[in-house]
Amino acid sequence: MDTLRLVRSTHPGVGDVDVRMMQRAIQLARSAAAAGEVPIAAVIYRGDEVIAEAANNRECEADPTGHAEIVAIRAAGRKLGEWRLEGCSMAVTLEPCPMCAGALVNARLSKLVYGATDPKAGACETLYSIPGDARLNHRCQMHGGVLAPQCIELLRAFFRERRAEQRRAKEATRAADAAKAATPARRSA
Repeated sequence: MDTLRLVRSTHPGVGDVDVRMMQRAIQLARSAAAAGEVPIAAVIYRGDEVIAEAANNRECEADPTGHAEIVAIRAAGRKLGEWRLEGCSMAVTLEPCPMCAGALVNARLSKLVYGATDPKAGACETLYSIPGDARLNHRCQMHGGVLAPQCIELLRAFFRERRAEQRRAKEATRAADAAKAATPARRSA
């Protein structure tokens, strides 16, 4: 954590520790991208103590539930020896989806700090407000937009590169097909 540059928060209810934890999540997300995973990462902490941290691992584990939030919640429960994560906070680079938002509620997390909003699956502010829903048995504080520009750029760069790779693969396939078509077939004797 010492190598992280402190960025003061301009968000009410978000302190310097929350910002440092988001910076750590961004570092983990970069590592996930380098491993071919969508660059999303989460850090669970109590005060300034990191309890657990994880990045998406859906690709490497072939696990549809391998979202950073779920992996981190599981690790935090194991480390603390209980499923209730009361008094813990989570910093995550992308607004949690419905599955992850439900897990936050069920784990009894006290606070959620996230970077980018998710217009396609955001379940904390954008499409739904699961962690803040008064009908549920637990709610947690939510603070979105923390270091959002960095989180958004990570995602954009990852998907920009992925689209470029797909274009290159298509072009290579077309070139190989054209080469096959241009090569006269050999007759077997």
